[in-house]
Amino acid sequence: MSKRKKLIITREGYIFLAAVGVLLLALIIVAVATKGFGACNKKAAAAPSASPAASEYHPAPTAAPTETPEVIEPTDTPEPEETPDPDATEAPTPTPVLETDPDALLEPTAEMIAGAAQGQLTKSGVNMRQGPSTNTPIIATGLRSGTKLTVYCEDGDFYFLLVNETKKYGYIAKKFVKLLSPLGEVSNGSDQPEGTVRGTISSSNLAIREGPAVTNKSLGQYYEGKLVYIYYQEGDYYYVMVAGTDVKGYMSAQFIKVEEGKTVPPKE
Repeated sequence: MSKRKKLIITREGYIFLAAVGVLLLALIIVAVATKGFGACNKKAAAAPSASPAASEYHPAPTAAPTETPEVIEPTDTPEPEETPDPDATEAPTPTPVLETDPDALLEPTAEMIAGAAQGQLTKSGVNMRQGPSTNTPIIATGLRSGTKLTVYCEDGDFYFLLVNETKKYGYIAKKFVKLLSPLGEVSNGSDQPEGTVRGTISSSNLAIREGPAVTNKSLGQYYEGKLVYIYYQEGDYYYVMVAGTDVKGYMSAQFIKVEEGKTVPPKE
């Protein structure tokens, strides 16, 4: 039987073995550390795929269509009216206060009647007033052009007169009146023609005509109290001359008061 040889390890061998052991130990430590880091990273990488559906493609779910709210277009809202500055507001034109004239005539005097003139309006829409001023109340309005008037006197820019149709006294501006006979001519009887009889008109408005009938043309109108000179009677009319004028014609006999104690002769 052979005799075993005894292994003798030298000092250098121990050093080598020690180095190899250190190297192996280092390799083991590196391997363990690498495995642990791999597991952490793998776990981190695998975390998103923990759900079975995570590895599959799924399109993003389409949201259920929502109803688009109706767009209400703004309407034109009227801007609030500006409140005017009280100080900047124009004061309204005050309505003139019409005052009754206490001195205005209500009716003509006997002298005015004797010297009255015929007249007529030259414009439509004329007003008649209570006194000789535009500041006095209106007592008749809308008088027509051509309206017959009996003018008694003048007062400033106005005539005091009678509207023959309505028998109303008042004042009208002179610029709207045309006189058809002289105003203020009062006869004292000195112009009375020989052979005539005096008479006085008893009607407030009496026409003088071309002939002895109502169908004949009117030459004018005269007023109550006017003096006339009567030549003769023809039917129901007197042939007369108006005192203070040269106007001659026929007037209805029933509206003339003959001088007391006198008789009108018939036409020859």
